[in-house]
Amino acid sequence: MSYESKMFEQFAMPTRKQVEQSLLRALLSHGGVIKEFGAGQEIVDEIANDFGLNEHQRSAFLQTVYRKENRVKKSLLWHRLLFRAADSLAKEKLVSRPTKTLQLTKKKEWMLTEKGFDETLKLSNIPTARKSFLPTKSYEVQKIVKKLIESPRPENYNPFDKGKKVIKATRESAIRTRGFRQAVIEAYSCKCAICEMKINSPDSLSWEVEAAHIVPHSSLGRDDIWNGLALCHLHHWAFDVGWFTLRDDYTINVSSKVHSLPSDFGRLGDYEFIRALSSKSSRIFLPGRSELHPHHNAIRWHRQNIFHQGDIQ
Repeated sequence: MSYESKMFEQFAMPTRKQVEQSLLRALLSHGGVIKEFGAGQEIVDEIANDFGLNEHQRSAFLQTVYRKENRVKKSLLWHRLLFRAADSLAKEKLVSRPTKTLQLTKKKEWMLTEKGFDETLKLSNIPTARKSFLPTKSYEVQKIVKKLIESPRPENYNPFDKGKKVIKATRESAIRTRGFRQAVIEAYSCKCAICEMKINSPDSLSWEVEAAHIVPHSSLGRDDIWNGLALCHLHHWAFDVGWFTLRDDYTINVSSKVHSLPSDFGRLGDYEFIRALSSKSSRIFLPGRSELHPHHNAIRWHRQNIFHQGDIQ
């Protein structure tokens, strides 16, 4: 038995397999990424708390003797166990290593892969059907996000994807769809572009805001950030059915049909959900980078084909 293994046994540390499973669950609750295991990192204490580790277990040191340099290096036993578990997950291709993630996101983090995401859902008893709607990052999806965000903005943008197949969804198209959702929601800082609502679920596994297509998926709209808007559930529905649209200056234009609504329609208590949009004269909330703003070609199509009023100012 190695010196390291003896120390793990001496301090009654959890097994590496147990720590691996805890790491996967932690990755899920942290959106698919966690930082390296350095001193002071919250994730280090968070997982230690899951196992109920005492102060001796958390502060125990391993000592490595460097004979040539005539010095002793000390490292925390718990940190070493966390690294061993993460390293094992990386070898199984369940997570990407911080050095690899750095090249993609410019952050040194452990990140779930698609394979790791699937394994984590099983561990957490979450149906795989929910996978498409979780904001959890994976290495493969993040590559799509990076491509969408860094693509040069075309002047004459075509928001239609004639090659898109609506009937059958492949694994690649599912990853592309999740990449679109993640890119749009992150670009809008997880806020609704109309009301700026920003809230997630208590378990942090779901954001209220959704990524809406301007030219809808059913009309072969592209999964590009220029064909996307971050909208809360209510404003997503109202946009999709044509209660409002956007002008070229990104201000809101509300259908004149709002004036014929019964007085008890479109209300949230005393709040006039639809009518309130008419008084919003400022621009919608937009990403900080103008290159990520909705493209005018997509907006004009929405005005002409979805919006229920022809008088566009």
